[in-house]
Amino acid sequence: MSAPELDQGALRNWRAKAACRSVDPELFFPEPSNEPVIKVQIAAAKAVCRRCPVRERCLADALERLPHGIAGGLTEQERRRLRTARGMGTGRRPRWLVLLENGCSHLEVARECGVSVRTVARWVSRRRGELDASVSGDRR
Repeated sequence: MSAPELDQGALRNWRAKAACRSVDPELFFPEPSNEPVIKVQIAAAKAVCRRCPVRERCLADALERLPHGIAGGLTEQERRRLRTARGMGTGRRPRWLVLLENGCSHLEVARECGVSVRTVARWVSRRRGELDASVSGDRR
């Protein structure tokens, strides 16, 4: 096995050490409901992240490719602010979207991104909603 292959494997194996592996993934993707419920769910997800041995790696990965949910101990809004502060901007397309555009199935995207198929479906739905909103906004 060459060094680049080994490095790729090591990069992907960090997920096996994540504290969230034994937690329902839905905890990290709060559904809009009433504010107190969301705050409790976010606090519970962040508590899992605080005890995670690979939190830094998770956050780096989330900053690159996760548009929604809680990852690396930060909400999507917190990650957006951090990206802006670091000058990362939003010029890059999310990895999940690139994968879908290149013909990958929801299952393949879920496996590659380390999320559930339901989460991928949620990302697609939100993206469609954003596109619909931008189109309707252009008509005004």
